[in-house]
Parts: sequence; structure tokens; C-alpha cells
Amino acid sequence: MTHDELHQRLQSDLHRLTTEMHVPGVSVALACGPHVVEATSGVVNTRTGVVVTPDALFQIQSITKIFTATLVMQLIDEGLVELDAPVQTYLPQFHTADAQASARITVRHLLTHTAGFEGDLWQPTTAGPDALERFVADLVSKARQYSAPGRYFSYCNAGFGTLGRLVEVLRGAPYEQALRHHLSDPLGIEELAFSAEQALAFNTAIGHVRPTPSTPLRPTRQWSLTPPSNPAAGNQLAMSARGLLSLGRLFLTRGAARGSARGSAPDGARLLSSEAATLMLQPQLQHRPAVPTPSFQGLGWRLPRPGLAEHGGGMPGVAALLAIAPDQDLAAVVLTNSDDGARLARRLLDPLFADLAHVAPASPLRTPEAGIRVLDTEPFLGRYSTRQSCFEVTDDVEGRLWMTSHPCHEAAAMSDAAGFTPSVERNEIRRLAQDTFAVIDDRGQATRTITFLDADSDGGFHLLATERAALRVDR
Repeated sequence: MTHDELHQRLQSDLHRLTTEMHVPGVSVALACGPHVVEATSGVVNTRTGVVVTPDALFQIQSITKIFTATLVMQLIDEGLVELDAPVQTYLPQFHTADAQASARITVRHLLTHTAGFEGDLWQPTTAGPDALERFVADLVSKARQYSAPGRYFSYCNAGFGTLGRLVEVLRGAPYEQALRHHLSDPLGIEELAFSAEQALAFNTAIGHVRPTPSTPLRPTRQWSLTPPSNPAAGNQLAMSARGLLSLGRLFLTRGAARGSARGSAPDGARLLSSEAATLMLQPQLQHRPAVPTPSFQGLGWRLPRPGLAEHGGGMPGVAALLAIAPDQDLAAVVLTNSDDGARLARRLLDPLFADLAHVAPASPLRTPEAGIRVLDTEPFLGRYSTRQSCFEVTDDVEGRLWMTSHPCHEAAAMSDAAGFTPSVERNEIRRLAQDTFAVIDDRGQATRTITFLDADSDGGFHLLATERAALRVDR
């Protein structure tokens, strides 16, 4: 496919999807072999009507974790950090609420979300250069430890905050300065902001939400909904799509005729050893559950199916995706200013990755038959919680299981800051396999899975695992 053909297809598909899905603004950048193409649609802010341009900034949220993981791997390349060394080797002050477990948490545990402690610590600390120092000292130190290190995958923002502090200590510089000096500047990324104040220097998008499910989208009440106290996990970093694409291309295996191997900047400068970059893309553990097909966790990167590595980012009103087919020389970025942007990114990129890199789309999740019942519901019943989400599993007279969920603590307050009313969701859950269940939507279709973990001595379960592990709190 020629450059012009690729650009025409990308722009046509993007226009069709944004019109169909009513996403206010989207910026896309794609690298396929020697071709780099960009496409945009819509506006950065429906209130101002300013159009999206290729240099427009969008918040990338958790995709920041790939920057953080890469900064850590640079330290490993230099012999300053060992992957399986305890974190306390480099941060003696690091600990969670469980001192014994803390001593066993390694750098690899943090990079793979297997450290076993509470991950969403969104309380504010400071906005200055000591933000990560205070985050680790004031918040991580009180985080509850729900499982032994290395036992389970549970998405952990706080773990990447800790890694960011590790980078600061070993580089002798604040996280922002370390990222700019060791990654974004060498990659040639100019369109980058770490705060709303910096974002004002650019054409910058703001998120859009619906105040109620039936009302039109409108801009969020403030640009960033999370405090600036955890920059390494991704709470305020904003970039252009083409800027973020430069990071994705760092992990591609490029043809010798076009330059250097994986881990090199566009000018050929070595930023990461090929071995370290490749290791980041290798499976470290399998996610739960293996339904409908197994997915894996790399070092920072998610590996949802063969040939594909990716990381998403989102907050109310914001959705972003960085995806690469590392052995097929293909990378793509989709940045949006709407929750529906996550579905748009999938619908845009899945056909492109299938055609250009032979990466098959994800298999659909099977919906269990409505009549199937769990003979003994008692072990699953109860209340479970993370810091930001509360769940209750109940049954009914027909023997069906139900899960009610709602945001709590800072997540609930975030809804008000964004300008919408948080909802309480109640969904039937049906068994898929053993202790894994499908969550059923209002149309009767399976949308995602949950898994119950750690059976108690009395027959109940200690954890309910979605993307994060929620601790049982009623016994």
C-alpha cells in the first residue's frame, strides 16, 4: 500500500467512525514500514470549535507507563538496577502497609503489576518536584497489601509511581526532567506537556462527558481530573499523536535498509539496548482469565494476542491507545477527547492491523446461556472493594448471580469534577469456567469477565478480580 493509499484509507475510516460514534475530536498517527501518515477529525473543544490539528495535544493518561518502564529499562542497561532486586535496594524508604511483603517486592513485580498492593491512590500530595517523593512516603506507605508479591496480576498505578520515584533517585532529577532528557528529547518529541499550564502553549484538547446518559457531550469542568502527584503512572501528561508514535517506533524491528534496530531513535542514537526493548515485549505472566483467548503482561506493555503489543489510557472524557506490531514494522496512535474514543480506536485499528500486519482481531467473548445456574452461590456472595470501586455480589430467588458496582472515594469525587453524575451498575454474572464469570449487559450480551480468587477456609473467596483485584470486606 502506497503512502497516499494508506493516508486516504486512514482519513476515510476516521471520518466515517467519528461521524457514526459522535466523538468530538480525534488525532491519529500511523507508521507502516517507511510510511508515516497522520489523520485528524473534529474539534479539540466543542465550546471553542477549534479544530484538531496533527500537532494538537491530548492527554495520554496511562500510556505514560510505557515511558516509565522504558526509563527503568535504561537504568537496567546501565547496570544501575537489577530487574529481580528488591525495590528497597534502591528506595530503602519504600514500603506498603505490610512491611514483610514490602521487603520481597522487586522491580519486576512493579513493572508487571504483580506487587500485590492497592494501586489507585488518587489522593493529592503536591504539584511540585517532590510530588513522587511525597506520593511514595505518604500514600504508598499506607497501601493495603491484598496478596503476596508475584502471586496475581492486578493493575497498579501506585507501582508505577514507585518506579517513577526510583528513576528520580537514580537519575538525580525530577521525573519530568528525566523523561525529557532521556526519552522525549532524543526521540524528537516537541509537542509535550506535563500540566495544564504547559498545555496552554499548544492547541490542546479537553475531555468531553455526558452530564446524564441522555444529554449531549460537553467539555469537562476542568482539564485534568486527577492530582499531579503521580506523574509516572499517567495523570496529566499530554502529547500529540505523532509525538507518541515516536515512542512506539522505538520498539519496532526496522529493516536494515531504513536504519537501526529496535531501541534506537530516528537519528540512530541508541536509547535502549535491543535486548532490553525485546524483553519488554516478552510475556512475563498470563492475565486472568484466559477467556476467550489468553493475553499476557510484558514489562510495561500489554500483550493481548500474538503479534501485538499495546497500552491504553483513559479517564472520564479521555481515551487513548498506542498499539504496535513490533515484528511487522507497524505502530499506531489514536488520541481522543471522549470515552467513546476507546471503541473508536478498536474499530479503526483492528482492520488496519489485520490487513497490514496479519494480526487477527480479538475473538468475541462467548455469552453463557441464560438458563445455566450455579448450584451453590454462597461462596461468591459478599462485598468487595478497591480504593476507588465498590462491588456487591448477590443472588435472587431464581438462582441467578448479580454484581452491583459503583465508584467510591476519589473516583466518586472525580465525577463531580468532570461534570457528570456517577451511576450504580447492576449486572447479571454468568459462569464461563470454574470461578470465572461473564458480566452481562442490558442486551443480554457478555461484555467482560471477572474472576473470584483465593478460596477462604469457610468456602468464600478473598478477592474479586476485574482488571484490578478487589478485597472482600464483609468477613
